[in-house]
Amino acid sequence: MVVRLMGDPEMNIVERFNEYAEAFEQSYADDDWDRIAPYFTENAIYRSFYGADLEVSGRDQVLEQFRADVEAFDRKFDSRRLEFEDGPREQDGGILSRWKITYSKADLPDLVLTGTELAVFDGDRIALLEGAYAPETFGEFGAWLGKHGDFLHAG
Repeated sequence: MVVRLMGDPEMNIVERFNEYAEAFEQSYADDDWDRIAPYFTENAIYRSFYGADLEVSGRDQVLEQFRADVEAFDRKFDSRRLEFEDGPREQDGGILSRWKITYSKADLPDLVLTGTELAVFDGDRIALLEGAYAPETFGEFGAWLGKHGDFLHAG
């Protein structure tokens, strides 16, 4: 699929998703979540299936959910490393990617989670973003949390 953008008249939608993913990582690094606003429609929907199912509607609410999720979980670790294991690629009317993320914390074994993300675009903007853990992740994640997760609840 090709989208028409002001700066690039024929950008591949996978390239647009990759731009978004890079901007997300920059926002993660410096906490400037407004950077990724242009990648979402005003009425964007974010659905996450990461244990507790969640649906958030509206670009501002989506960005706030990203900020809140990062503060509540990711920033509790010393570092995190995201890798795409498959994709991003066009599939099912959107961009599908299978990812692995590794969280590290001093004196603890790494926490490795895998999952998928589907982004459905309206033109050059994401209208729907869905993320889910791979089914086998739930048991591994639960076991890791049971042994090492106390620090997540500390101030």
